[in-house]
Amino acid sequence: MSDSNEIFNYLAVLFSIILGLAVTEVLQGFRRLLLLRRRVVVYWPSILWAFNLLVICAQTWWTMFGLRDETGWTFGMYAIVLVQTALLYLVAGLSLSGMDEESGYDMRRAYFDNARPFFLLLVGLVAASLIKDVIINGHLPDATNLVFHAVFALCATIAAATRNETYHKINAPAVALALGAYVVMLFDHIS
Repeated sequence: MSDSNEIFNYLAVLFSIILGLAVTEVLQGFRRLLLLRRRVVVYWPSILWAFNLLVICAQTWWTMFGLRDETGWTFGMYAIVLVQTALLYLVAGLSLSGMDEESGYDMRRAYFDNARPFFLLLVGLVAASLIKDVIINGHLPDATNLVFHAVFALCATIAAATRNETYHKINAPAVALALGAYVVMLFDHIS
């Protein structure tokens, strides 16, 4: 194993743990839904966003492997990777929150109670991803990747600003389709 791979393996431990915890947050939310299924008022955009977050977590973990050949790690480079993964963890924690055994769970109410911080954290996640590219690669990502980031950030900003249910019911599946296309177009093979 080369020195750069050893450094990457050492650094990757913490962001891998954070990403693993983000996945755990979403999966625990699904587990709580199953356990409380008789007292849950289902709101499908919440469930779709939880699946979207699992895809985002997997895609983030997949792309982090591309950093394995980076040889000139600085604390700033590592810090921005940690910021990106920490934001993803926070978003994941909000995705299916608000359930307890006594009161049950109104997913629609919880969705709109958490919509503003959830979507603002997603905007922050996009910003951290772009800043990461600038800090680590010295430039923004290619045009296709940059357009996806911009559209995703715009959709999240609108979602944070509006309580219009029609928008939220269109936004969740539109993002799911866009994420699928994004992953297939840009990240089909590990680098």
